[in-house]
Amino acid sequence: MKSMQIRRIKQSVLIIGSALLAQSVFASGYHFGTQSVSSQSTANSSAAEAADPSTIFYNPAGLSKLEGTQATINLNIVAPNVKYNDAEAKYPEVQLPNGGTYPQENVSGQTSGKITDDIAFAPHLYASHKLNDQVTLGLGAYVPFGSGTEYDHNSVLRYNLNELGLQTLAIQPTVAYKLNDQHSFAVGLVAQHTKASLRQYANFGPAVVGSLGTTASQIGSGLSQINNGLAQVNAGISQVEAGIAATQAAGGDATALQTQLAGLKAQQAGLLQKQTVLTQQQAAVGSALSNATATSPVGNGAADGYAEVKGDDWGFGYNLAWLWDINERARVGVNYRSKISHTLKGDGEWHLVGQAFNDPALGNTIQQGIRDRGYAAKEDASVKITTPESLSVHGMYQVNPKWNVFGDVTWTRHSRFNTVNLYWGNEKTVLPSASGDTNPDKAGMQSNVTRLTPNWRNTYKVALGASYQYSDPLQLRFGVAYDQSPVKNANYRMSTLPDNDRIWLSLGAKYDISKQHSINVAYSHLFIKNAKANVNGYCGGESAASTGCVSSKTNGSASFKSSADILGLQYTYKF
Repeated sequence: MKSMQIRRIKQSVLIIGSALLAQSVFASGYHFGTQSVSSQSTANSSAAEAADPSTIFYNPAGLSKLEGTQATINLNIVAPNVKYNDAEAKYPEVQLPNGGTYPQENVSGQTSGKITDDIAFAPHLYASHKLNDQVTLGLGAYVPFGSGTEYDHNSVLRYNLNELGLQTLAIQPTVAYKLNDQHSFAVGLVAQHTKASLRQYANFGPAVVGSLGTTASQIGSGLSQINNGLAQVNAGISQVEAGIAATQAAGGDATALQTQLAGLKAQQAGLLQKQTVLTQQQAAVGSALSNATATSPVGNGAADGYAEVKGDDWGFGYNLAWLWDINERARVGVNYRSKISHTLKGDGEWHLVGQAFNDPALGNTIQQGIRDRGYAAKEDASVKITTPESLSVHGMYQVNPKWNVFGDVTWTRHSRFNTVNLYWGNEKTVLPSASGDTNPDKAGMQSNVTRLTPNWRNTYKVALGASYQYSDPLQLRFGVAYDQSPVKNANYRMSTLPDNDRIWLSLGAKYDISKQHSINVAYSHLFIKNAKANVNGYCGGESAASTGCVSSKTNGSASFKSSADILGLQYTYKF
């Protein structure tokens, strides 16, 4: 009977786990702030409590405190509100192949808006089974990390990541061992699936001019060859016509010469037609080149394209925990969660959407010029990321039979998110050269990497909470937490992760319906400090000309106002 119960619990974990992959959630940094409603109700301060199987995430040594077989289902309903305003951005100054300058002028587009969904959902599922007095098994499926932001396609910040999505699912089998009445230990294996997506715009204006310059050279060479051919054909026609006249004057048969003349005139007509087409193209290209500035048809937004990248990977880590009952009223614990490394592999697709690519005369030529520079319609893409390790120290004290107080301090090594390199399958012509020459066709600078340098710092989170047993079935719970942001300052804040320090205020309740059934509810509001981001596409360099990478080299800024509301619902069943 118990084995059948465990199998059903495992099946439920997989079903709920598949749903987790589809969710995007509001995060602190990119760490999702809560994995249990009972913990959420105390602002995640109650890791030492070990009240239900969700202790698998916060301190799995607490499994030794649970009797029999239990399962708990949690659902967080998140209402994030992240808005940006006063945004502005500038193109870099670029020397063009035609001798002109692509000036550093403002990017046009949307300067304010909301970048998060109205509602997001994050379920978590845990189960425990006590084998004997010493050993308890546990299994959890939960969301450890996640983020989801998206700007309008026309945002002025579109060249500095326009969309970012990160979804994770962790499945954790765990074994807890009760050494004695005071000490319990646990170890867990964490299998983590991570899926990421991003969208980033590219300004192909300078490359379009380069493509037109190459096209102009090719057209000129083609016209020269046609003109030489016409001169030879015209000379041949004159010679044959003279031969026909002489033959006819002498009373001879000029049929063969007349056939030859017809062939030469047909050749002449074909060359003249090609000459007309190339002359028209030459005029169109010449006009485009002579007017190639940021406000021309190849300028602000008209030569835009964007890349959509998706990738996923499984990674593995571990969880170690210890719980110490100092006496009947006091308990402390330590929980360590390891880093998990991922190499996300997938596809990158380049879409050419600006009006220049749909120009009736030159659109196909311009598109091919961009494709020839390495921006394929579809190519391989990969990125390595490491989700950070964390160390938590927490405690619980029973003041009296009605009151318990909780505390938790968690350190997270967010500095793992320092430099992120997105590798493309194809080498691409990019701006600028290592010498600072920003003419891609002159310098021939090549790269296959887009580099982000958030340079995050390690952080602390401090939480305090309490529970009050109002009556036999009803327990009231509340807590407050300070969660430090990993972002050092505005110069390192990403527009798609506009994180800042935050305060959690939480309250909730637990109600025991019967000995087997109980429910938890919780509500949290996150007060997030206003933030500003100074963004650029310099790939870690000090200026647009300091390094070469796949980027449009724009720079800009925006202000952010953020908050979030989280509603939690939990049901626990004791078999």
